[in-house]
Amino acid sequence: MKQRSKKAVSPVLATLMMVAVAVAMSVIIFTWSQSFLSQTGEAASGQQASQNIAAQSGILIEAVTATQSASGSNGTATIYVRNVGGVSIELGSISVVGRPSNSKFKGSISIPQLTTGDNYYYVSSSYRLKVVAPADLTIGRGYSKTMTVNFAQLDDANYPNHQLTAGDMFTVKVTTKAGTFAQATYTVP
Repeated sequence: MKQRSKKAVSPVLATLMMVAVAVAMSVIIFTWSQSFLSQTGEAASGQQASQNIAAQSGILIEAVTATQSASGSNGTATIYVRNVGGVSIELGSISVVGRPSNSKFKGSISIPQLTTGDNYYYVSSSYRLKVVAPADLTIGRGYSKTMTVNFAQLDDANYPNHQLTAGDMFTVKVTTKAGTFAQATYTVP
């Protein structure tokens, strides 16, 4: 019987194969890393743009005029907001919070995402308060907008924590979509 001799791959051919595998792996890793770095760079530049807008934006609550309970209603608060930043901003949310020491308004009203026109805060499943936002939520540089919070109606004795009376103090906070905000405390005359 003839025995076959088993020969190994020549050292030169083995070296060439190892170099080819290493080059192929390098190309695969390079392609993957380029796409990964590109996506990461785009995400970082988007985040940087948002931070730049937030850094250039600024709002100020110029005034709040509050009216106390009168026949047919239990007060309103009109909020005047001015853009004091370097770029146009868009209003995002509003909250009005009463103090525990108030005679009536001890509650809070929070609209987490303002929409143009009427926004409703539900005190219960059947009762709501209205926050009237401007027809356009964007405020240009140096311009102002007005929002109105309508509190509980006089015949709603079940909800006294949402009625304004003289001497009640409340805090108003207005936030932009960029995250900047203005906050101030006022007293009902």
